[in-house]
Amino acid sequence: MSTVHVTLDAIRGEQSGIPIYSGIAPAKKILAVSTVDPYDSKLSPTDKKQGYQRPPERHRITKIGNYLINEDGSRLFPTAVLLASREPINYDKKTGEISLSSDYRLQIVDGQHRLEGMRYAIFEKGAKDLENFSIPFVIMETKDKLTEMTQFRIVNGTAKQVRTDLVNMILTATYSDSKRSEIPEKEQWKIVVSNVVDKLAKTSSSPWFESIGLPGEAKEETKQKIAKATSFITSLKPVYVWLKATTMHGSRSLDDEIKLMYDVVAAYWDALREVVPDAFVDPNEFVIQKTPGLFSLHKLLKHLLGDIYRGRRDFTTKTFIEFLKDNSMITSPDFWSVEGQEASRYGSMAGFEELYERISEPYI
Repeated sequence: MSTVHVTLDAIRGEQSGIPIYSGIAPAKKILAVSTVDPYDSKLSPTDKKQGYQRPPERHRITKIGNYLINEDGSRLFPTAVLLASREPINYDKKTGEISLSSDYRLQIVDGQHRLEGMRYAIFEKGAKDLENFSIPFVIMETKDKLTEMTQFRIVNGTAKQVRTDLVNMILTATYSDSKRSEIPEKEQWKIVVSNVVDKLAKTSSSPWFESIGLPGEAKEETKQKIAKATSFITSLKPVYVWLKATTMHGSRSLDDEIKLMYDVVAAYWDALREVVPDAFVDPNEFVIQKTPGLFSLHKLLKHLLGDIYRGRRDFTTKTFIEFLKDNSMITSPDFWSVEGQEASRYGSMAGFEELYERISEPYI
């Protein structure tokens, strides 16, 4: 494909020392020099190549495209798209023009579906009149990818309702090269737990291998998974809080915390699979790996950690088995069966708390 060169009329300004360019341009020009940096669930959240955009949703793209086609003279699309340049912008102060090339595309930070809807209307549906449709734009000249990703997280994690699991994974990627002192304390648990969940889902020996719906996966793929990353991350927060106050207390690095917490959680689930193996053969037939199991069993894990810690024992699979093997509820496949009237009847946070109280009775 040949290189496309475009110029955009823009006004230059600054925010917090970051150059900002704003203006209005024909859709064909914006489409020619913009792209997205997608989140890839197959990569680690901290991989240098990791992106941050969620996969585009086809139904949203076609809905926007059809609106632009069908509304004709009354169509209105006034919201600016937010773009980012990872290199200095070639801006002519005299003419007020930005010079861009398709060889080096701007990153779409906010407005992916709007632009993809426009692309669908023009190139798939043949609405050539939309090539000159005016698109308001804002371009920020970022010093590095970190600034770009942070802005995406702020816009989509605060101002919009974007999937929490994706925002958490983006947070992890955003701070992957940062010193601990640079990371807000309230965000640190999300980074640690998100990495733990990601590793559980990608480790072949884990009971959770390829069983957690991760951000960046297609909806059809996520639907086939037993649990969602959001629920897993949320349910593990009490475990992180306990570990942070005890064994992880002090000056450990985030990498150290991730390793320690992963080892603890992985050993616990290995023990559960050992004491009630039938409940893991076909996870869809049992709720031990669904939200009732996640929230109640992770709260139980926090309880057991205290007992094990006070007994000066190690957090190993063998130790967890010793604590779990005589619990008649936990070791009963029927107790966790979807068809049964035990664990499966608890379907709310209040219910998960009640389930925890039941399975924790032998330890009180």
